[in-house]
Amino acid sequence: MANENDQAYARKLAQIEANENLTILLSMNQVNDEKVKQYIVYTDYRENGQQESTNSIFVYTPYANVDRFGHSMVDFQAQLLFETNKWKKEMHITVLETLGAASRLAVYDFQNLGLAQLAVKAFCNLANKLEIETIDGNISTFDSDDFKKVAHILEKYGFEVQTDASQSSGAFIKTKKA
Repeated sequence: MANENDQAYARKLAQIEANENLTILLSMNQVNDEKVKQYIVYTDYRENGQQESTNSIFVYTPYANVDRFGHSMVDFQAQLLFETNKWKKEMHITVLETLGAASRLAVYDFQNLGLAQLAVKAFCNLANKLEIETIDGNISTFDSDDFKKVAHILEKYGFEVQTDASQSSGAFIKTKKA
């Protein structure tokens, strides 16, 4: 399977590199059948002078994503949808979900392999590059265990998470310290 994964990874990488509307943010290509060691994190965000724009960060891995013919079954396993207002230096995470998600914000990390974390990490790096001062969003899940997972991921990257009484929804924010 490693050979098929390697070929699928190479095809996806070439496809992303050939698309002028996409930019690779992170990548790793260490073939391993046991864990996710091959991934590409990419975005459709382009600095084009618009005041506001809606874009995504995508995470692709061939791990558990290659059919018997060696082709990827899906184009990406995680997506972080965000809005950017460069003039106000603000970003808003609209949706972070992975395949199999039960709800809107990273409630089910694809087989718990860290793909949502890769998306959040790349997003934070992009926000730093753009000198964004405030990032916010909302979390909504069906149970408190999922909420705890999402909150843990966000807190790991410096977000302050505020919960409601049920601990299955809430808001998060990250601001640059002056």
